[in-house]
Amino acid sequence: MPDLKEIRALDAGNRLHTCPACGYPLGFHTSFVKVDAKNASDPVGSTGNLYRIILICPECGARYDPGWTAPFNK
Repeated sequence: MPDLKEIRALDAGNRLHTCPACGYPLGFHTSFVKVDAKNASDPVGSTGNLYRIILICPECGARYDPGWTAPFNK
């Protein structure tokens, strides 16, 4: 597994499956980073259950934040 890189913002557009850094064409792994409830404008975030979705290229380790979030119930 490659070293993970710094998380960079990414505009996902209509379709996202190819890594902009290395061209790997088979999609991404995902990880979740908890949103700081003090800075969340979403009511779900204020409960501490909001996470940013981070995309990770399995080939080169580049990480991207497309601006997506997901609530998780405890």
